[in-house]
Amino acid sequence: MEMIAALTDSALGKSMTMGVERYPFAACMMSDAEHFTEVTEGMDPSAVVELVRVYFNALFAPVVKYGGRVVDVKGDGILAVWTHCTSVPQLRNRVCSAALEVAAAVDQFNASHPSQRLPTRIGVDIGPIAVADLGALACLQRRAVGDPVVTSSRLEQLNKELGTRILVSDAVAQGEHGHVFRDLGPFRLRGKRSDVRVLELVGHRQTISARQRGLCEGFEAAMQSYQAGESEAAAAAFRRLRRRYPEDGATSYYATRCGARPEAVVGA
Repeated sequence: MEMIAALTDSALGKSMTMGVERYPFAACMMSDAEHFTEVTEGMDPSAVVELVRVYFNALFAPVVKYGGRVVDVKGDGILAVWTHCTSVPQLRNRVCSAALEVAAAVDQFNASHPSQRLPTRIGVDIGPIAVADLGALACLQRRAVGDPVVTSSRLEQLNKELGTRILVSDAVAQGEHGHVFRDLGPFRLRGKRSDVRVLELVGHRQTISARQRGLCEGFEAAMQSYQAGESEAAAAAFRRLRRRYPEDGATSYYATRCGARPEAVVGA
């Protein structure tokens, strides 16, 4: 049964029928905590509840601050959506600012829980979604569905392979001048029929460090050689960059892949 109709609303073209809200342009942010199983193994359940409560409070606050809402909590991860921004530029700016503040909030959480650290990966995408009651009978839950939900999840997972923290799609970065992004190239995410250009969200344009700027500039130059098929020049450039930034996962990733086009298939 078709449940999505054309009763338009002011929130970026929202429409709603029988409890289904459709948003032609919305933002999705997916997060996931690393090492949660290891951290909580053997803990008293009540202690786990308290730890998770403090952790989620840290994540929820930036989402709410920037006008988003958490629509799903999956174990140690959340799905937040932005559906009520007044313009597309505002939508992009708010979700990027929220993602950075979520990462900062996790840093504060980890600093105050040194033996229970939960490093957190984040993925962000933008596009059409629907929010609806899904399930059956007494198990109905309000959920978001649509390609951005899936893509944000795949981007979150890709962080693990690239050694990054916040990945966004090109749709998020386009025209967003308040933040700095690092272009990591096209990737074939699991289940996608075409490549997705992936970028790392580095920080606010006015506050990133000189070291971060230097990394972005050096990486861009190395990527130009890589994408031009100049494998020897690219390999040399990434090796130099890795010596200067040994902690950078994306540099290490490409330093070992010079000579192959970037393509990644990540888990469900």
